[in-house]
Amino acid sequence: MKNLLTLKSFCAVLAMALIISCEPNQDHVAETEVNSLNATANITPEDLEGEWKLSVMEADTLVDLNNDGVYNTNILLETDCFETMGVTFNENGSMITTNSKLDFKAGESNDDFKCLSGRTDNGSWDVKNVNNDERLVITMTIDETTRTHSRILERTANTFAFDISKFESEQYYGNPDGTDAEEVTVLSLEYTRVN
Repeated sequence: MKNLLTLKSFCAVLAMALIISCEPNQDHVAETEVNSLNATANITPEDLEGEWKLSVMEADTLVDLNNDGVYNTNILLETDCFETMGVTFNENGSMITTNSKLDFKAGESNDDFKCLSGRTDNGSWDVKNVNNDERLVITMTIDETTRTHSRILERTANTFAFDISKFESEQYYGNPDGTDAEEVTVLSLEYTRVN
């Protein structure tokens, strides 16, 4: 299988499940829990300061990147190429990311698998409320091109996540024609707090 998945920015999907158990005499407990979650809905820069590691890279299509006959939507279950990917958000608004790239068109015959990992990029970041959506706004210069991206952000106490559309993700993994990744239209990335 041939595939080229490049993620030059840090990435992630947040699968947030809220399970509240309500017993007859505990309605006030459930109400308190819901109100507590609503009170933390606004994300501030302080909520993201620190070190994060990529924990989920979710595609909207099943893929078998390692050719083991098992298909997954979480690309991290298909390769360990992205295990070093992460981001550190500094208090002063600077950031550093560690990125990886899957290249299934490597080698002399363009059908070898190669994992390129460990590249770091620097930039700036902030959290802004835009039309009642909390957004992670990042600016990075990669290959002498400066880009600013604004992503709708979802967060729990220990994770944050955002989606990358097919148009945006093509900037990161190139032309995947003829591969399992050809049908991927959304890539969701989730990061988990390290410290």
